[in-house]
Amino acid sequence: MDTSRYKGIYLQEAKAHLSDIESGLLSLERDPSGKETLDSLFRHYHSIKGMSASMGYTPIMRLAHAEEDLLDKLREGKLGLTEAMTSALLKCLDVKRELVGKVENNEPLDISIDPFIDELTAASKAGPSQAHPGPAAANLPGIPPAHAGGLRLSNVMRVEGRVFDELLATVGDLFMVLSSFKALTLESRSIELKDGVHMLGKTVGSLHGSILSARMLPIEDLAAGIPRIIRDLTAGSGKEVSLYTEGMDISLDRAILEGLSSPLVHIIRNAIDHGIEPASERIANGKLSIGSIRVRAHARKDRAVIEVSDDGRGIRKEALRKKAAERGVPLEKTAAMPDKELLKLVCLPGLSTAGKVSETSGRGVGMDVVKDAIEGLGGTLDIESEEGRGTKVILELPRTTLITKALIVGIGPERFLIPISRIEKVIEADTGAEDVFSYEGASVPIVSLAPLFGLPERDGRSHTLVLVDGSPVLGQNGESPLAALRVDGFGAEIDAYVKPLLPPISKLWGASGMTMMVDGSPVFLLDVQQLISRSLERAI
Repeated sequence: MDTSRYKGIYLQEAKAHLSDIESGLLSLERDPSGKETLDSLFRHYHSIKGMSASMGYTPIMRLAHAEEDLLDKLREGKLGLTEAMTSALLKCLDVKRELVGKVENNEPLDISIDPFIDELTAASKAGPSQAHPGPAAANLPGIPPAHAGGLRLSNVMRVEGRVFDELLATVGDLFMVLSSFKALTLESRSIELKDGVHMLGKTVGSLHGSILSARMLPIEDLAAGIPRIIRDLTAGSGKEVSLYTEGMDISLDRAILEGLSSPLVHIIRNAIDHGIEPASERIANGKLSIGSIRVRAHARKDRAVIEVSDDGRGIRKEALRKKAAERGVPLEKTAAMPDKELLKLVCLPGLSTAGKVSETSGRGVGMDVVKDAIEGLGGTLDIESEEGRGTKVILELPRTTLITKALIVGIGPERFLIPISRIEKVIEADTGAEDVFSYEGASVPIVSLAPLFGLPERDGRSHTLVLVDGSPVLGQNGESPLAALRVDGFGAEIDAYVKPLLPPISKLWGASGMTMMVDGSPVFLLDVQQLISRSLERAI
């Protein structure tokens, strides 16, 4: 296993433990009978031993193990603390600090720890009045003497998450102010102003990148708890499930990962309760007795795609149509739906195809909550399923809480934003009432946004077409993934701090977030995938 990705966390925790050990040892020297201090020191040594063993830092692990043994004897009252023991433990502390420093600097752990372990052993065997001096740390290369160690500050600081949230919000405001300065430079002939705004933009961008890198965490940090969830859900169910993961090193903003936690649990719970069959049923159907759940992540431009799939029963489409009819969706409408849209009906509130209610599911609560949560993060949810083969839930999420490049577009009297990452090209064209636009030999569907939002459409044939990437809604079966969003005009490209939609507008259709312009007016970031899906539904 590649442990290098955990090195930063190891260093942060190891330094914290070493600092607590130093204060604990000095406290214990003043009051050798302090049971709470002994217990606390024992836990610190035990933690360092386990962390170092997991990371493969054997010298640190061996030294912590020897110290842990001595503390255990002191806790049990088998030994009484002596000055020799305290001195030996403090010397070992200095050695561990030096070893941790070598880890931080990617240097070999080439310090011999045997003399220090020997001193610990000798101190534990000596009587209260005896002192075995052992090797002085100052006599070994690279180890500073304990009394001359000086005062130290850790290179790693612990900072509350809200501090980064506030910093990111401030940088978002800076981006909006920067956009107004950029607009001023277009009307100015001052070279100094243009250069100053350019340098300001680079500085704000660098600050933004630094803050984001501090907030990013690998998906593996969240996925580490999945095996326990699977174990608990399968206990006593007659089902066996193996978990397979891929791409867990992809990093997302901490806020995105926190918001993903509950939806991911819901999806895995559904896979086990509704998807994976009992071992006997799987064998009868020619499957392996052990079911599988796969969690796969990969990057798609500036977004992350997380797929959770199982090899279970799949979703029974006829049962889904009947359940949807009970919820008020006409059978003739569901019969005409493509599978992609039909399967999304499992996200209707209160709809469940489960044959029975269990302790964890079957009450029609779950996938609607999942969909709302994912869309609240600025993401999208899709479902693929084949009866008898399994189900795949596909989540597409922003990798960061968004400061995104976006294009301002006008629709009637309103302004909206379209993410630059979705835009292929902007074209002025005479389209009239046509539904299709020819682009590089491909037929691109035109999505007129004014009618979708109930806004007045501008008269005349000339319109602005914003060609956008419509995948995964479009692009199936080898067709073009492009769609042409018809708007009345477009303005500047800006860096917008996009905030998630909160109640009471959290379920607002067609938008994935909102930003405040410099003049104080709110502008919505359009959800391209939702717009294309709604347009296709109306065309059926």
